[in-house]
Parts: sequence; C-alpha cells; structure tokens
Amino acid sequence: NERIKPVVCLNKVDRALLELQVDKEDLYQSFARTIESANVVIATYNDPVLGESQVYPEKGTVAFGSGLHGWAFTLRQFAARYAKKFGVDKSKMMSKLWGENFFNPKTKKWSSKEVDSEGNKLERAFNMFVLDPIYRIFDSIMNFKKEETTKLLEKLEIALTSDEQDLEGKALLKVVMRKFLPAGDALLEMVVINLPSPVTAQRYRVETLYEGPMDDESAIGIRDCDPNGPLMLYVSKMVPTSDLVRFNTTRYRA
Repeated sequence: NERIKPVVCLNKVDRALLELQVDKEDLYQSFARTIESANVVIATYNDPVLGESQVYPEKGTVAFGSGLHGWAFTLRQFAARYAKKFGVDKSKMMSKLWGENFFNPKTKKWSSKEVDSEGNKLERAFNMFVLDPIYRIFDSIMNFKKEETTKLLEKLEIALTSDEQDLEGKALLKVVMRKFLPAGDALLEMVVINLPSPVTAQRYRVETLYEGPMDDESAIGIRDCDPNGPLMLYVSKMVPTSDLVRFNTTRYRA
C-alpha cells in the first residue's frame, strides 16, 4: 500500500453506443456496477491514514469517456451547465445527476421514485441530462442527419472549422465530441480538485516509499518535498527471468 488516493475513469464509452448499442438505463446500470466493484477493491485495501478513498460520480471522482476518441466528462462539467438553469449551486446539481434521482419535465419537480403520482415512468436524471445529449450527437452524426446535427451543434455551442464541416460519420463524431467534452479538461479538473499535491501527499507517503530511518536527510527531503534536498530515485520494475517463473524486483537509490 503506497497510500495513493484514487480517481477512476470509465473508458470505452464509445463502444457502448457504437458497437453494443446499449440504451441509456442499461449503460447507467453498467457504470454503477463497475464503480461498485472498484469501491470494493478500494475498501479492501483501505488505509486509515488516507481517510475516505472510495470514488463517487456525484463527488467528481469518477470520469466517463473514450480514450480512443479523446473525450471524457465528469458530473461537475454537466452540473455547471445546468446549475443556472435550475437555480441551484453546482454541488447540489451534481448530487442530482447520479443515483435514484428522477426529473418530471411536466411538473418541473425532482423525485426519488421512477414513477410519478399518475404512474407514468420518469427518466433518471443522469440519463436525461448527461447521456441524452451524447446519445443525440451519436445518433444524428452516425445516421447522417445533417439538419439535426447542425441544430444540435448550435444548441451546444460547438463551432466547426470549414474543413471540419466536410467530415462525416466517425471522423466528424470524434471532432465534435472532442470539442464538446475534451478529455484533457475533464481529467485535469478531476485530478486538480480531488487529488493531493506532492507537498501534501509525501508527508504521509514517505514511510511507504523510503525504507531508511525516518529522521535522516533523505526521509526529511522526501517528506517535505524539498527541491534542495538530496536527489532520490525510486525505481521498481518486475523483470521476468529466463525460466519465466520468477520475477526480480529491483530498487535503486541515488
């Protein structure tokens, strides 16, 4: 246990839409199961020093996206879009975008039940406000609905260059999704907001990274993240031996 605080990115979401053609609720349930499985593993190796380390979409510690296509998002990004519309702050909006939260477009009210008072089925907020715009982009572009695509891009304020406007199908889809939900923005925001800086983390990680005395110059330099401290390298690599059975773990100190 090296006391690394985790965040999670659920990858290959593009395959769910393009190849598997999973509907929105099934995709939500698949996400929920995967996150639950990840949290079981995190809880198994939980270190009290780290405190709460499990990941939750509504807290911004889970991202969803496609590494191949270069797009990703967290609920924080969508909450920022909808917070003004609903007149609530982003954190409250984030909590509404995951779990058993349903929105009734007729009454404009939220509910924790999937049916309204008249027995009509309500759509899950995550599906309605997060997945629906993505599904609509995929559908309009991959089915060559040019007029619908144009209107959708205008509504989402996605501008294409003259060259990009000539693209079709998957090539256009990649460009649009990267502009709509750039992976770099989502992942960087998730890391900056949720993960500790080296200055903070190395104070509680030093004893897992360094095997020497905790009061010597090297340990203190690591603990304080001191740029003027001794140069320390820690390299761990599993090297297969010729018999393909054993591994050699090598550590170096400089």
